[in-house]
Order: sequence, then structure tokens, then C-alpha cells
Amino acid sequence: MASDNPSNNFAIISVATLSAITGLFLYFYLNQPVDLSKLTSTVFSTPRDIKAFEVSDHHGDSFNQESLRGQWSFMFFGYTNCPDVCPNTLTTMNLIATALDTQKDKPAPRFMMMSVDPERDTVEQLSKYIPYFNKKFIGLTAKDAAAVDVLTKQFGIAYLVKKTNAEDKDYAVDHTGAILLINPQGQLHALFSAPHDVKTMTNEFNLIRESHDS
Repeated sequence: MASDNPSNNFAIISVATLSAITGLFLYFYLNQPVDLSKLTSTVFSTPRDIKAFEVSDHHGDSFNQESLRGQWSFMFFGYTNCPDVCPNTLTTMNLIATALDTQKDKPAPRFMMMSVDPERDTVEQLSKYIPYFNKKFIGLTAKDAAAVDVLTKQFGIAYLVKKTNAEDKDYAVDHTGAILLINPQGQLHALFSAPHDVKTMTNEFNLIRESHDS
């Protein structure tokens, strides 16, 4: 039954108007494009295509540019004899993976380490090393340095093998510590420079993915 009290009618109209305005505000606010320029990560305005390459994963299976399609992927370049940066980075990646696993409404991304030390990082070596950090992680290795360079050059990854002589087996490898983000189309989409913060990377990945999917 309609109210005969003008003040009651005014209150009802005011509440309805306020609700409509609030609804419109939330609609336009929530549908604004994400401003990726304010992120700490580097997001490429145009994702970069990845040229043909051929490596092996830590199960001995072939892995190439087509293998990158279908899901988001985090990729780090390192090596198993690395004393600190690589294990720390893989630990960070595991924490990010754990955080993202709680988002059941989104498919989980893939996490990979590409070795810059193919001489020592055989499939067997990677198969022992990578699962220690996360059994779902993927270790990648190439047949030689030339095959590694096919990837490092197009990703802008620098590395230096510090051998004292040809027989040296206890050498270090200096390398870039960035974590690369590859989109489901198999393109280089963004990179996260060191030092890496779990919360920041998790939040920014969600924003990047949201922007890409919208």
C-alpha cells in the first residue's frame, strides 16, 4: 500500500535514488581499465612474440615455443649450482604458486627455471633439483650454450660462465635475476626485476591477468 505521508515518500525516493547512484558508481569504478603503469613490474604495451627454440624439460621431453601456449607462465633463468640467488628465487616462486593456488576460480600459472649451465645441468640433474622446490615446477635445459642463447637474447637475459680453464667443473655463472611472465598466447608479457616480493608479485600478476582477460 502506498504511503500518504509526503515525507515518507520523499525518503523512499531518496533511498532509491541513492542506491541507483551508488550502483552506477560501483559499475563504472569496477569496470575501469587497470592502470598498469603504476606497477613495479615492467609490462610491455605490446607483448613480444617468442621465436622458435628447442630445449628439454626435466622429464626429458621436448619443450619449445608452442609449449608456452595455453596458460600463464613464470620463467626464471638460473642454474642448479647457484649458491644463493637461484634457490632464493625458486623459493619465492613456490610461495607465489602457493598463494595463487588458493584462487580456485582462476587456472594456476606454470613456473619454470631455464638453465644457463647446460654443461652441468643435465635432465637428470634438473630432475633431482627442481622438485625439491615444487613438484609441479618445470626445469628446462638445452643441448649447448648456443641453444640457450636463442632464448636469452630474445628475453634480454645476460649471463657469464666464469670458467678458469676448459677443465674447470666448479665454476660460477653470473646471470640476470629477473622473472619473466609469459601470457597464454606464448608471448613475453611482463618481467619482475629483483628483488622479488611475494605479495607484490602475486597482486601485480592478478592485475596483469585481469587487464589481459578484460
